[in-house]
Amino acid sequence: MAEGIEMNAFQLFFFFFRISAVTFGGGIVILGMVKLGLADRDDITEAEFSDMLSLAASVPGPLAVSIAWLLGRHYRGLKGSLAAVAGAVLPPFLIVLALSPVILAYSDEPRIQGFFKGVLAGTGAIITTVVFDNVRSTLMSGWWNVVPFAVVVVLIGLFGVHPLISMLAAFSLQMIRERLTER
Repeated sequence: MAEGIEMNAFQLFFFFFRISAVTFGGGIVILGMVKLGLADRDDITEAEFSDMLSLAASVPGPLAVSIAWLLGRHYRGLKGSLAAVAGAVLPPFLIVLALSPVILAYSDEPRIQGFFKGVLAGTGAIITTVVFDNVRSTLMSGWWNVVPFAVVVVLIGLFGVHPLISMLAAFSLQMIRERLTER
């Protein structure tokens, strides 16, 4: 896709369709591929994408669908959102529909098991990259943004607090910060 030219609904559909058709590992892996696909574009900033990621991660449902919806809305409103979500959801639906009988029949086959072990390794690498980029972005965006990040890490890692409650605590801290900086 060309630099600086906003995507239309058709392009959004195929952008997500291509990524979703070849990506294993769920939403965070798709997120990494989306980020790579947007890397050379200048019609969305790192900050805008980071905001979309934060919002997508904080709503219920699959991350891939949430990021497709938000990115589609960024480019083309409701029509873009619907196109992007359709592009993200259609490939796995069709692949599962077509391949599940074959995979179930041959799941003990060493080649099938080897394929999934390879997919697992690649997925782990992409997830690590996405997490690293997100942590780096958070740490570089100002000291105050590190506070909610640290709160979540401490609450989950040290005290075993449920992730939802930890995220609500971080959200509350950010809301307090926003209120204080408005004054």
